[in-house]
Amino acid sequence: MGKWFIEFFLVFLGYTLAYTFTLGFIFPMQKIILPENSLLASVLFLPHGVRAIAFFLFGLKAAFYLLPAHYAMWYISVHGADIGLDLFAPLVSTLGCVIGYILFLSLRNFLPDNIYDKGWILVTIIIIFSAFFNSIGLARLHSSIGEFDNFISFFGGDVLGGIFFLTLAMYIWRILRNMSFD
Repeated sequence: MGKWFIEFFLVFLGYTLAYTFTLGFIFPMQKIILPENSLLASVLFLPHGVRAIAFFLFGLKAAFYLLPAHYAMWYISVHGADIGLDLFAPLVSTLGCVIGYILFLSLRNFLPDNIYDKGWILVTIIIIFSAFFNSIGLARLHSSIGEFDNFISFFGGDVLGGIFFLTLAMYIWRILRNMSFD
């Protein structure tokens, strides 16, 4: 198997698992705790962390790795969970993340040198930039006037979910790295 296939498989698996957990656990809890909140935007959208880490690790190739996962989960959301997502939502999300990553690439030369030792800070910057452009696109796509409330919902869910997923991934990595498999 080629390196690209392993990268694709890891991104696809990570995105679909994070989305499945969000759809199966976080959305129902959100519906109970915040019934007035739209199901279009999650309060804690974990797959955004997978997106940011994928762009951090694989660069622009991550867009090609993410798009099939986006559409697989779009299909499950629309036909399995009756969530009214637009057909172009996965494409808009992927493009929003690409734009955020390109902005990160153009601004990273202005960051202090000591920040490069802390990858989590770089991933957090990618999370915020890509969440911003993803939220603009999705808010415009899902409402006729691009309501600011929708933007805030998408942005907040992406940033909180991304940071939560990043923190979880760092702790899991630290535990696995320190385990002994004797």
